[in-house]
Amino acid sequence: MFDTIADFFGGLSDGQMWAGAVVCAVSASVVAFWLDRYQGWRRISWSEVYNGPINKHINNQPPPGMWEIHWQGQQISEGSLVILEVRNSGVQTLEPEHFPGPLTFTFEGRKVVHFKVRDANETLETALRPQVPAQAAPVPADTHPAGAHPSGSGSVSGSASVSTVRQSAGEGTEQRTDTITLPLFTLNRRDRFRLLVLLEDGRNGSSVKPPKITAGGKVRGGRIKRTAGRARRRWAAAIVVTLVAALSLGAGTYANNQSLALNATCSSSRLTVAGSTAFSPLAHQVKESYEERCTEAEVLLEATGSREGLTKLRANRTDETIAMVDTVPGLAPEKGLDGHHVGVLVFAVVANEKLSRDRSLWDRGLTQEELRQVFTGGAVDDEDERLAGAPVAVVRADGSGTRDVFEERVLGTRPTTPASPCPVPRRDSDGAGGEGPAEAPRICSVGSTMELLDYVNRTENAVGYAEADALPFFPHVRTVPVNGTAPTKEDVLAGDYPFWASEVLYTREGATGITRDFLDFLRSRGVSKLLEGRGFLPCRELEDSRVEAMRCGAG
Repeated sequence: MFDTIADFFGGLSDGQMWAGAVVCAVSASVVAFWLDRYQGWRRISWSEVYNGPINKHINNQPPPGMWEIHWQGQQISEGSLVILEVRNSGVQTLEPEHFPGPLTFTFEGRKVVHFKVRDANETLETALRPQVPAQAAPVPADTHPAGAHPSGSGSVSGSASVSTVRQSAGEGTEQRTDTITLPLFTLNRRDRFRLLVLLEDGRNGSSVKPPKITAGGKVRGGRIKRTAGRARRRWAAAIVVTLVAALSLGAGTYANNQSLALNATCSSSRLTVAGSTAFSPLAHQVKESYEERCTEAEVLLEATGSREGLTKLRANRTDETIAMVDTVPGLAPEKGLDGHHVGVLVFAVVANEKLSRDRSLWDRGLTQEELRQVFTGGAVDDEDERLAGAPVAVVRADGSGTRDVFEERVLGTRPTTPASPCPVPRRDSDGAGGEGPAEAPRICSVGSTMELLDYVNRTENAVGYAEADALPFFPHVRTVPVNGTAPTKEDVLAGDYPFWASEVLYTREGATGITRDFLDFLRSRGVSKLLEGRGFLPCRELEDSRVEAMRCGAG
């Protein structure tokens, strides 16, 4: 029989083979789409948009650049942040009577501390908002381990929706669990909402893997299914996968998978990586992946600012040091050092939501001239009366690479007036923002990105700048477009958005050993994929940029 099949295919011309492959691929894709879309008139699809650690401690020390999140006055120890997207992907509106049991999400080995509903209409958000548990007593400031200094602090607003809690059998006290149980709700066809979930490790930080997530509940006449994204992406993926199978491109798939593997050359020594606070959260993720594969290696991460990183490198007589530096095109490379361009960091201008009288500020943003006026203490021309009051400019302390980039690429000048430290803003009873000090200065400075975002979150009319992906737990902070352009990947690569920086890692000339091994690992395709979507564009994504100076091969 196999000989017959071989003879049949051997007798086909190349054109017939290609035509048959295309017909099979299209037919299989149509069938797959039909089965996926119409296997049940009613269907809920859910996907995992983000799943990352927060407050992860190593040897009782908080890693540099890692977010430090508090809930009702208590620090979330060994926590993680998960974003889920829930969508009505069927052909009918889902009503409460269509649910024999409620929809649940379980996070294996984690405790649900809090969750919020995002991207939902007001009716749906109200229906899904559970009661807020009683506030716990704040943790005293001196309870941090000796020598530990948090790199930033974000507070979860108590006025938002909170994670569902269960009651112990026979008791009336609330207990945090690993499960969210949603009330019955109505979800129109193609409508969606997102769950922003704050978790705490229920196993004393013993797990380094993201939590396993499962969904429970039932839909009459349908199903609940985990997906990788919207229906159109699933359809496109089905077509691609089927074409690959039909055209026998297994070799190409294998080669691609091999190139994305996180393979590392290991050295049993210590490496210090110091510098940019903006790049340090990404460097921390690379460090953990490298140490997981190279158990005898030790990578020390110090988020001290770009200039301090260079100072650390020059002071260290060995080559086991890397300096992370945010830089701008045209800046002369550091003499006596090797510079390794690894990609581009995208930043955003941010402001308190009460700065604008209407949506026009978030749609049109501010021009570079208007930002220059704000951050040099001058009067702001507001003929359209878009602003609710005089802006309060919040800058990073001197020595910050982010500040250097902002002044060079956005302001085009360095303000001559020194900025005094920002005062501590007043806090609402629930920890929410929007109320600043009695007499906020026109310009003030903070030491880190998280401090800047926290100050903007709590101070009316405050304006600052930060990494483009650092906003999830600052509910009163909004992104302000620059010259009407938002900080998107497309606009950055097209040269329309100005606020970005090249990330250059400096080493001593001719560095070898663990320094070279770590650099090779960081620049690999697998790690580039690992860091994708976090406000960072690796070198391979910059090859087609319209800005020549943005490309890694540019002088």
